[in-house]
Amino acid sequence: MTDQNKSTLVAGPWVGEFGWELFAWQAYLRSLAKHYDTTVIVCREASAHLYEDFASTILPYEPPGGPSDQWFRHGCELRQCLADLFTEHRDLLVNPGTSVLLPRRIGIPNDGITSFQDSVSLANVSIIPDYIRYGSCQARKYDYIFHIRQRAIRKEDNWSIAKWEELLELCRKEERTVGCIGSQTEAASLPGADDLRGYPLAELVDVLYNCEAVFGPSSGPMHLASLCGAPHVVWSRPQNELRYLDHWNPLDTPVLFLCAHEWHPEPEYVMQKFREWNKQVKLSVRNR
Repeated sequence: MTDQNKSTLVAGPWVGEFGWELFAWQAYLRSLAKHYDTTVIVCREASAHLYEDFASTILPYEPPGGPSDQWFRHGCELRQCLADLFTEHRDLLVNPGTSVLLPRRIGIPNDGITSFQDSVSLANVSIIPDYIRYGSCQARKYDYIFHIRQRAIRKEDNWSIAKWEELLELCRKEERTVGCIGSQTEAASLPGADDLRGYPLAELVDVLYNCEAVFGPSSGPMHLASLCGAPHVVWSRPQNELRYLDHWNPLDTPVLFLCAHEWHPEPEYVMQKFREWNKQVKLSVRNR
């Protein structure tokens, strides 16, 4: 039972997209938690590792409804989710010192994406998001990581499987090892690459931390690469460039953002640009 003399922050349930959980939620909670005696995080079980360094308690919760979109989920009523949680975990969550924070557009004002350096006001406290680097230095398991986005929402943003197969062949000609990441339902894998979809997050961040580069269209796993310090090659529309290069890049992770062909560059073009850029990245690392 919760000590009623202590202040408790209950944050969640997070129901939106993974990338938005990384940059419009978890780091703000890490900072806000410093102002409370205990912190209860409500999140998907697959995301629990994001909060383990500061949460007092993590309540796994799989939200109902349709596909996630930014910070919300189609067909999901947050207040009803919270009511169900409070009914099930009343002894843990209900006391006079409890403050509840539901997901919202934290750090995303109407005039654009707020930088990771900007402060925001939450629960009458001014905070700056507290980002950490996920993963640890280990032996490299894979040279390259692919995120083969296959989401039904905005499916026009998905790269074709034929293009991914061509990019894989270009990597294999250089005798590079490749792993494919993402969820089982919204990402694909390829013959000739290891299927890492559904990999536990605590293990996946180590894979990303130690790889040479991550490839994919703009997506949650590409944002995770940034927080693991993994150099990444991402293609998308020009409007997303500043987000990857600056606003959502608190670790100053090397990133090659390709927007000349928006969501559908040719594989040879991607690899050519990567080779040129990667030489500069390696040179920069050696000169540090």
